[in-house]
Amino acid sequence: MNNKMRLEKALLVLVCLTALAIFGQDWLLRETVVLEPHSQSNVRLYGDAIAGGATQTQLLENPDGALQWRCDLNAGNPYPYCGMEIFLTQSRSQGLDMSDYRTVRLWLDYEGTNKSVRVFLRNFDPRYSTVSDNISTKYNQVEFAASSPQGFYELSFGDFFVANWWLREKDIPPNLSHPQFDNLVSIEIQSGSTHRLGEQNFTLHRIELIGQRYGTADWYLAIIIVWALLVLVFLLYRVLRLTGELRERKRREQELIEVNALLDSRSRELETLAKTDSLTGAFNRQGIEEAVKQGLWEWRHSRKPFSIVMMDVDHFKAVNDQYGHAAGDLVLTKISALVHEHIRATDLFARWGGEEFVLVCRNTRMNYAEHVARKLKDLIAQQDFAEIGRVTASFGVASLKGGEGVDALFKAADKALYLAKERGRNRVEVAPR
Repeated sequence: MNNKMRLEKALLVLVCLTALAIFGQDWLLRETVVLEPHSQSNVRLYGDAIAGGATQTQLLENPDGALQWRCDLNAGNPYPYCGMEIFLTQSRSQGLDMSDYRTVRLWLDYEGTNKSVRVFLRNFDPRYSTVSDNISTKYNQVEFAASSPQGFYELSFGDFFVANWWLREKDIPPNLSHPQFDNLVSIEIQSGSTHRLGEQNFTLHRIELIGQRYGTADWYLAIIIVWALLVLVFLLYRVLRLTGELRERKRREQELIEVNALLDSRSRELETLAKTDSLTGAFNRQGIEEAVKQGLWEWRHSRKPFSIVMMDVDHFKAVNDQYGHAAGDLVLTKISALVHEHIRATDLFARWGGEEFVLVCRNTRMNYAEHVARKLKDLIAQQDFAEIGRVTASFGVASLKGGEGVDALFKAADKALYLAKERGRNRVEVAPR
């Protein structure tokens, strides 16, 4: 008992730790990369001069150590622009893997003629990038209104998209046209897309990239591996502990097997005898009771059709009177064997009493039950019964309908059988549908 309690407590602790690892993963795995750029940082100030523009740019001194610059957007280029590129590493091709990051925060002050600012997360991929061509790195872009009451701007990585002009200029195939953050080499802050002329003033205080130490998939995989190891250790412990108990149980079970086998064999024999007719080998009323209950349940709950066929040997009393009861018993036995050979494994054939039989057909519609009855009628009529000659039988067919019960079903089949006898015997009659 004490061992069981200790095991349950340990399991409870593990479950709590797992829940904490799953629901608290944002807190446990949270990682922040902080960039505090200043005038001595690895930065590049640029304008539209390379595109034929006349924009003037100037890097300014800031007493707080922030990165400050000014741009004068002048006419000369249809789309005047200026910006600042901040390199994340010394290499222009080996950057930071930010694929598991979710948010970028910018502490940025802006004043100017444009009402918005663009931010680019530049990603290097050798499939489309070269070190000699700075524009070949992918432009993951987002644009936002430059007015933040909280003092910083929080941008989700999911809001970034690849700049259309870059896709067209570099002829990027569709499979590479989605945003990428697996090798970020720089961050750019640029004037807005309205391209209004005039003075633009930027002051960048701080950049934060917020993400996870490990990917969510790797974290879940680690949890699964830990649990798998714990389960393996527990199973090994249980196997070692139960091995001794199993040996003892097997010894005791072996002693019981022989006794149970004898009892089971005798029980099956008695059960079979109780459910079958001793003369014909067909089921008796008790033997088909379960099939009738099951057929009624299937009809009421699943609307599976349920049909029965009542059969009566014609002029059987005359056979007994003329040829003796032994000959009559032979007729019943042969008819039972003949029926068993030509019905389905799911159909149950039972001796209902005297020379009357019933065929229980679960999941069977009226028309098929009628077809079976006509086939059996013809087979019996063609059978030669030695000294007696030919014997015929009459049949009544009925199916459950509406809210009827078993009594109504058997009464309908019995009525149809009576009608078959009244109309000349050796025929099949069907209860009204």
